[in-house]
Amino acid sequence: MTNPSLVVLPFTDGSGAQDQATFCEGVANDLINALGNAANLHLAPRAAGFALRSAQPDCRAIGKKLGVGAVLHGDLVRDGDRLRLTAHLSSTDTGQDLWARRYEGALGQLFADLDDLLDHATKALGVEPSPGRRFTVQIGTTSSIKAYDLYLQGLGLFHERYALKNCAAAREVLGKAVEVDPRFAKAWARLADCHSSYYMLFDSSTPMHWQMAVDAARRAVEIAPELPLAHTALGVAQTLAKDFDAAEASFDRAIAMNPRYFEAYYHYARMTFQRGKLSKAAELFEKAAEVRPEDYQVPLLLRQVYLSLGNLDKAMQTARHGIAIAQQHLALAPNDARAIYLASGSMIQLGMYKEAVEWAERALRIDPQDPIINYNVACCYAQAGEAEKAMDCLEKARRSGTVSLGWLKNDSDLVALMGNLRFQKMIKELEAAEAS
Repeated sequence: MTNPSLVVLPFTDGSGAQDQATFCEGVANDLINALGNAANLHLAPRAAGFALRSAQPDCRAIGKKLGVGAVLHGDLVRDGDRLRLTAHLSSTDTGQDLWARRYEGALGQLFADLDDLLDHATKALGVEPSPGRRFTVQIGTTSSIKAYDLYLQGLGLFHERYALKNCAAAREVLGKAVEVDPRFAKAWARLADCHSSYYMLFDSSTPMHWQMAVDAARRAVEIAPELPLAHTALGVAQTLAKDFDAAEASFDRAIAMNPRYFEAYYHYARMTFQRGKLSKAAELFEKAAEVRPEDYQVPLLLRQVYLSLGNLDKAMQTARHGIAIAQQHLALAPNDARAIYLASGSMIQLGMYKEAVEWAERALRIDPQDPIINYNVACCYAQAGEAEKAMDCLEKARRSGTVSLGWLKNDSDLVALMGNLRFQKMIKELEAAEAS
């Protein structure tokens, strides 16, 4: 029997000022995250639902486009300290409502209303939570709408793109959220993620950033020990602190709490790859792909792991699969540089050298200074035989602190640079920095 399937659209902003788009998206995101606890639900990707937002969605057309059986949508009106939310769960076969309800009251009861919405919508779909889980948005959240507004603003900045100004702004706004409500665990966890990203991407010259990440994540765990997001954020921060055993335990705890928690598998896999534990990295990436088959990052990174393990057949198969998923994603989000440069690396694997370089340079044009783009474009250039261009990009990436010794040594995409004097010099300098 086929499992129920659903796409969640952002709620339409019905406020007179039309200034609640971030709030409407945040409510939809919280519902999507809670529905990730389902044992028997195919949930369409967030990007797909957000790309199809509409005040009057054509549910039948959406069903045909995304291959889902139901659409969760509605509108939200916020007026001072009052809120009105109208929710519809509509069939894509008939276009008619399977369930609908209007909620109206004080903003402070929003999260209780969302839990009620989840309860009725999942029952209408015949969806059950995974063992030990439940459909709720209230774990680790806040009773302060001001704190929630700041959290959503910070989260939007954090997810917008890996850029220094966005990361710094997100840290500032999320810091204000936890000032307003010091017991807002989700905000502490995302603040930890911001500190971790800042350290990884922009400034690894001082341990201050990963220490702040560890402190914020520990605060989230202390407040909401049952929140997988908190343990995952702690695992990422502990990875940066090179406390790998503790990080492994944190990721394991997150997965034990929710065996379908994508972020835990994804970051755990990246950590084990960095440590050279390639077989375990492959297993974790494979599990992440099971949980979220629409995510383009996993197969495109898994391709590198298979190649490092010497499994060429699996590497080729995964490369084709990842490129196909990335192309589907880029049809909805054409300026996602990460999808472009990761796909370019897999194109190289398939012998598509001309296309790969074109895609890599397309990503570089989006932001020529971005360290993550430069690192991945370097991988493409290295495989295409453009060693000096590859090193130019690697050195640009390294200046911002992005390049890790573990990734340089284990990244199969950089094998062609092993004999390059500039590459050897970089390795020696990084080894000396780690030893000091």
